[in-house]
This record gives sequence, structure tokens and C-alpha cells, in this order.
Amino acid sequence: MSEQTSLDTFRQAFAGFSDKTTSVYVPRPSVEVGGEKWRILRKNVIDAVEKHAPDAAFIKDRLESFELADFRANGIALFEDKENQRMAHLNARPVASITTGEHPFILPLLADYQSRKTHWVLFVTKSEPKLYLYQGGNVKDMTDRLDAPKYRSVEARRHVQDDVFFHSGSRGSARSSDGRSIHHALGTGQDEERDKTDLAFYEEIANAADAALPPQTKTLHLIGEEGTVGHFAKVMSSSRFEIVQHHAGGTNNVEQNIIDAFAEEPAVDGELPEGKSLPDLQDAAKAGQLDTLYLPLESAMLEEVHDQADEHVKFREFDHDSAEAEQNRTTMLALENGADISWYAAHDHDAVAEIRADLRW
Repeated sequence: MSEQTSLDTFRQAFAGFSDKTTSVYVPRPSVEVGGEKWRILRKNVIDAVEKHAPDAAFIKDRLESFELADFRANGIALFEDKENQRMAHLNARPVASITTGEHPFILPLLADYQSRKTHWVLFVTKSEPKLYLYQGGNVKDMTDRLDAPKYRSVEARRHVQDDVFFHSGSRGSARSSDGRSIHHALGTGQDEERDKTDLAFYEEIANAADAALPPQTKTLHLIGEEGTVGHFAKVMSSSRFEIVQHHAGGTNNVEQNIIDAFAEEPAVDGELPEGKSLPDLQDAAKAGQLDTLYLPLESAMLEEVHDQADEHVKFREFDHDSAEAEQNRTTMLALENGADISWYAAHDHDAVAEIRADLRW
């Protein structure tokens, strides 16, 4: 799927929402103490929704029934107006926030959706498959999201044994004339049985990966020994993912191998246009004058994935006059009128973190 097609899908998802939408972002707690952090955060979010958007029944209902195990990655986003409701999962951990009486607050979700520096990686091994999230040089073990079996459990279920069918030599209870039982080889051989077990194992891993990853995930990276990864990739060839293989054997230093695999990712090419004031860009966006809108990653309000992420969540409220709401309005207008969206890291360009645009005229 092309980047433009993905953006069109995103655009269509929010086309029906009004400028009276309630938007809520909830991060998954980075420290899980028997789910206690999540229960505290969930109550705080529900209280904020009841205070600022008491009619947002869809959002409240979803939050009240949402458990820690329901997170498919590191955060969720919920949107609701009188006619539309939507929930989405984020790969990255969003800043906890609420916006009411505005266009859908899409900046964190859009940045996560378009991220080129966030990758899901499946470590394929017969001992214990693992799932990782790579983001901007950091790797987080997300295997608790992967409801995958170990090879031995699949093997036990299939009752793998010698490929010999044991039965008596005649029908009924009669025995052969010499009273001996007769063994007939099925002819498949143990190698073929092992292949069948491998296939069953890989199919269960593939199903687990499909269930674990957010629906918007288009690419899945596989890492492991060449033969194992290659065989698994064949099983995944008809899945919803574009598969990218990385060959690095052994169970040691998996996280470093993942970092090394993405070390050569190219930086964003091209020169940035000059920045303009938001009112000017909003007028241009409303008129359909914007060809490409360049958004600084500093506006994405996504946290880096790392073990030291602060587990203490402060719930932010973005009112109508905030800079965040202004940036979001410009972005929504640009999307509605067919503009492309591109994210950039200001420090990579030695530039000021501000919205910029290429104009059609």
C-alpha cells in the first residue's frame, strides 16, 4: 500500500466528523503493577470526560469496559460527535489528553500512522517467538501482546511420533496365522510429519501476530535465523502485512540486532519550505492552496518508547485557543482539501519546529 493510499484511508476515516468532536488519548501505563496503574489512569480519564463532555457516551462506555489486556500496543484514541464514533490503537505512547468542541484532534494518531521510524519486529524462533516495537533507536519487548504457543506445545497437540501405523493383520478380532501383529509404514516419513508440525506452529504464530498488532500496521519485520525466517515468511505471504526479512541468528542480543537492522535508515530528504504563521496557513488550507503540509515531530505529542518512560501520567486539556488546537485545525483543513502530510524532525534540519507548507499556487 502506497503512502498516499494510506493517507487517503486516514482522510476518509475522519471525513464525517464535525468541529464539535470530543477526542481523548490514553497511553498504556509504562509500569504495570497488577493493572493498578491502569485502573487509576482509567478513572482519571473517565472523570475528565464526564466533566468536559458529559454526553460522550461512546467514549465513557469504551473506557469503562477497557482492560489493560485490551491494549494492542501503547495507547488508544477515541473520537465522538453526535453522529460518529471511532476508536484507534497507537503503536507509540501518546500524551494523555482531551479536546472538546473541536475538529477531531488527529495530530498524535496521524503521526503514529505515518511514522517511518516505528517498526514492529517479530523474532522468529522455535524456542519462544518474541514481539518487539522499535522506535527511533529504542527497542521495547512487547511479547506480552503476543498470544503465541511454544513449539513443544504444538508438537504435543499433534502427537508427533514415529510415522508407523500399528494394526493387526486381519479384520475383526482375528489375528494373522502366526499370531503376530503387523506394522504398515504410512510412507510419509518423520521429516514430513515434522514439516506439518512446523507449518502448524508458524500458522499459529502468524495468527497471533495478526491479532496483536494494530489494524493500521502495514509492515511486519521478521528477524532470526535465515532458514526459520524464510519458512515463516512463506506462511505470512498471504497475510495483511508486507513482510521484511532480517537474518540474524541466535537468541542472544536480539534487541541489539534489531537496532543494527535499522541503523542505516535514511534520513528525510529534501529542503524544508519557509515557515508561515498559522492564520496564513489556515486560510491557505481552507482555500485548497496547500500541496504538502510539513509538521514537526515535536507537535506529535508521542512519547519515545523506552524503559525509563515516566509512569506518572498528567492528563492535558487543549482548549480552543491553544497552539495545539490551532495546529490541529490547520492539519484537518489541509487533509479535507487534499493536501499531503509530511512529518520532519526539526533537529535533523537544524530548523525551528513549526508548521510549513508547499503551495499549489
